Amino acid sequence: MVNTIFSATGCARCNITKKYMRDNGIDYQELDIKADGKDAFSQFYRENRSDIFRDKDGVEFPVFTNGEVIRQGVSVVIGYLIAGDSLKGFIGRSALHGEWLDGIDISGGDPAHTEALVKVFERLKESGLKIQAVTSGGNNEVLATVLQKGLVDRLIVDVKGPTELYSSLTGSQVAEDDLARSIKLAATAPECSFITTIAPVSRSDDTIEYLSPEEIAATAQLIEKASGSKKNPYTLCPFDPKTCGDERFSSLEPLPASAFFKYRTAARRYQVMTEIKK
Repeated sequence: MVNTIFSATGCARCNITKKYMRDNGIDYQELDIKADGKDAFSQFYRENRSDIFRDKDGVEFPVFTNGEVIRQGVSVVIGYLIAGDSLKGFIGRSALHGEWLDGIDISGGDPAHTEALVKVFERLKESGLKIQAVTSGGNNEVLATVLQKGLVDRLIVDVKGPTELYSSLTGSQVAEDDLARSIKLAATAPECSFITTIAPVSRSDDTIEYLSPEEIAATAQLIEKASGSKKNPYTLCPFDPKTCGDERFSSLEPLPASAFFKYRTAARRYQVMTEIKK
């Protein structure tokens, strides 16, 4: 198999990926899409369009292939080179540019692969990138490890709602002690904030309705209790039924903007810095 890196002239993340491969004796051929690799990538993209992410800013580079798999983005490619696909769930596509890298979900992967995840983070940090990660309350030992090693620069704690509703909101239960520990650990990050999406939930009588202001207040109170502070940055996010991908909610109407002020007022009893995402 021939390892191929599609890069772009001046792409810092491409250079980081290539340096990792050179440092670890991984042979590759490089095709610069702004030079002699332009035609080759155009053909490759046409043949593999569904496997290559492209947004309004264009294709994210580097793009790696060994003839069997396609991986895209510096963290995803280096993660694959270190641990194959075992870090799926932990590492996804980054939407941030410049020195910041996101797409990291501490709760999303298999904690058995913490050591490999640490290696990826260490390499990214050594290369001058800053890491933004998210956690929703799972994998506390993974979170503790990466924070203790100083590998996360910004942490977003996605508190889904009161713990008794986690199963309905996410499909999996979380223990209140585990979520509280995540919140407490988050306070040790260099930069930390909290978010909650005002999402629909299936009630015990099979009706579907949005989280209530009282339930958002209970969530804010949980953050206060676990963190020991009323002054955490806390953002309430709207839910978009049309893009959520869940057919149960596709016919729901979005909450009107005016409704959010009641939620913010309820949350500010326990988190005085609560704001509404615009």
